[in-house]
Amino acid sequence: MQQTRSTSALIVAKAALFCLVFTVLFVLLSFFKSFVPGQWERMAHGITGTMAALLTTFLFLKYDRRRFADIGLSFEKTTFIRFLWGFATGIVIMGLLSLSVIYASGFRMETNANSSVLNFLMGALPLIPLAFMEEMAFRGYPLEVLKDKTGVRVSVLVTAVLFALYHIANGWAVQNAFLGAGAWGLLYGAAAVYGRGIALPTGMHFAANFTTAAFGTSTDSFHIWVLKQENGLDLENYEASQLATLIPQISILVLGIVAMEWVARNTSEKNE
Repeated sequence: MQQTRSTSALIVAKAALFCLVFTVLFVLLSFFKSFVPGQWERMAHGITGTMAALLTTFLFLKYDRRRFADIGLSFEKTTFIRFLWGFATGIVIMGLLSLSVIYASGFRMETNANSSVLNFLMGALPLIPLAFMEEMAFRGYPLEVLKDKTGVRVSVLVTAVLFALYHIANGWAVQNAFLGAGAWGLLYGAAAVYGRGIALPTGMHFAANFTTAAFGTSTDSFHIWVLKQENGLDLENYEASQLATLIPQISILVLGIVAMEWVARNTSEKNE
């Protein structure tokens, strides 16, 4: 029993070290963004993050004497289909949450006259590498090595906590980091286990960010819709309502726990 606990602790430490190395490499590589024109800064951010995730994964796999395919990081015939399923699922989940928040908060939704569908799609394009880099960094190597030694529940929980801490390091408030990114981390982790790779959670991750990107608080943006107060006045931010923060956070937390438990039980049953 003591040896098992020690082994689990070492694996958790290894996963945490991976995320730390990724974050440090990401910061170092982000230096090169200063050479990129401002309009391409977000895309450059996603690309440098992807490079950091790939490099970190390569180094740890090299140490383990394993290959990318050994942890599910390989392109297969079903990869794109899984991504699309994840995208559709994420659109439904985040779409319902966004509309419920807008309704409960009494916000007005107006079409952004200064944007268009094409403008929005171009503005949202960097969200793909941004989602991919975070899924590779947290639901790639860390989740797989944890799952092999500690099981589904612990691997999903630990990577969700690491995901939240990563967002705190990026300046997020503790509540938003744990009830926001951390809660979504449970759902992404469960999706990664169920989909046997990061294609499904990457699609969900991209869809969640894609959906929220459709709403803004200023017409001077690429957002399709602009949210305003019920009286028509501008919003400083869409989280001006407490419900706008708590409804999606609690809903995703509950959904993430249910998904994690369902995947854990079904995975255990299949392995028996």
